[in-house]
Amino acid sequence: MIGSVRHVPEEVKRLIEEGGSLLVKGMAGSGKTAFTLSLLEEFSGGTPVYVSTRLSRNSFIKFFPWAERFLGEEGFVDARAPSIPPKGGRLPLKYASAPEFVEYVYFKLKDGADPRVAVLDSLDALKFALNMPYDDIQLEKLMLEMGEATGSSMVFVVEKNGETPLDYVVDGVVTLRWRLAGSFLLREITIEKVRGEKIMFPARCFTLKDGNFRLIEPCRYELGDRVSPPPIKKAGRKLPTNIDELDEILSGGLGRGEVTMLEVGIGVGTDYRWIVIPSVVNAVMQGCPSVFIPSAGFTRLDVESSFKPFFKDETVMQKYIHIVQFAGSEEEEGVHVLYGENIIKDAGKVISVASQALKELSSRDVVIFVGADVLEHIYGCDEAIKMIRRIIESSRVNGYTLFLVVKRGQTRGKALFHMADTHLRLEEVNGVTTLQGVNPPTRVYALTVDETEGYFKTKLIPIE
Repeated sequence: MIGSVRHVPEEVKRLIEEGGSLLVKGMAGSGKTAFTLSLLEEFSGGTPVYVSTRLSRNSFIKFFPWAERFLGEEGFVDARAPSIPPKGGRLPLKYASAPEFVEYVYFKLKDGADPRVAVLDSLDALKFALNMPYDDIQLEKLMLEMGEATGSSMVFVVEKNGETPLDYVVDGVVTLRWRLAGSFLLREITIEKVRGEKIMFPARCFTLKDGNFRLIEPCRYELGDRVSPPPIKKAGRKLPTNIDELDEILSGGLGRGEVTMLEVGIGVGTDYRWIVIPSVVNAVMQGCPSVFIPSAGFTRLDVESSFKPFFKDETVMQKYIHIVQFAGSEEEEGVHVLYGENIIKDAGKVISVASQALKELSSRDVVIFVGADVLEHIYGCDEAIKMIRRIIESSRVNGYTLFLVVKRGQTRGKALFHMADTHLRLEEVNGVTTLQGVNPPTRVYALTVDETEGYFKTKLIPIE
């Protein structure tokens, strides 16, 4: 499935709305602070309080400038030392014990507007400053009692993974982690507990792009009967994919005479179409035809239904979208049949379909899509590779742009990798399809599709 971007998990948001308490766990650099600030931002109309045990207000605003908008002066508490700075000429409020600290936070919350949410970041550092044993949860209990007295939600942050004594006391527990995908980060949040809630997706990806926590959840997207295409990106030295992030990675788009391989992992299904569709639509809108040998699970009808919504004139499909089928189909306008008996003859026909379409439309560009898994099924492994090599050689000579889809688990899939100029890997991670460049190497991106700008748009959200 594709990804949908949210600020925070809905289950956690509902928990806080109902006055519940939350424990946020994770090692250094996992994104705990950004997560809790995004949570506070969700309730910025009330009384958000952020208690910092590591940063001064100036340092905090330097790293998280967007948080000043909803925290202001009153919402930030500097708890780095056992002294609260004086305000309005009053003597400083000293706190050297848990009760005194809780009292200070209490007065911050008690007269505030609903919803009231306090984040304590981090519990470890505050306990150290107050000379309290880590396993002693007196402070946490005091904070929870104070939260109940003021109608506030308490959010505790700890610098560790694994079980803690607090797990059994709070209403919800989440853990943030990161791991490497090649040389790049992949970030995950796990919802371990939300009292009274069914957790649909316990583990999800997130990004910290621009210092903001953004959750990426699985989402289904289906094209409607009529879909507005994105604005055209003019073809120049390269053919743009019309996916901004991908065009940046590819220095402008797809190269003429080059092969872009989409390596499709288990669980991805046909989500590779959200890469192919905007590229082909952009090409067709500039008079460039496309030729498809559909991949397994992506039939002729699927190809047609993927492009018809973008073109009001149905004759556009017949003129610009050419589909290559195998024996059992009938030749008709826009549909061409191979018999699977001779790879030289069949490869020649694919290139002939492309060159004829170029001639008829007076175009200099054509996009060819080849499902390598189907060819392997029809011709066998070795013969399929020979046929693909012939199509690639002809495409390079004629300057055609080629998409090659290779499914994980194909018998000789690795033999095809060296044929590609660009190698993009699609994986299913926590229910969401991700894209990562193998050549050129890139970070991990979540694949998303939406129409919020009034037209169809594929977007790649970087996991940072």
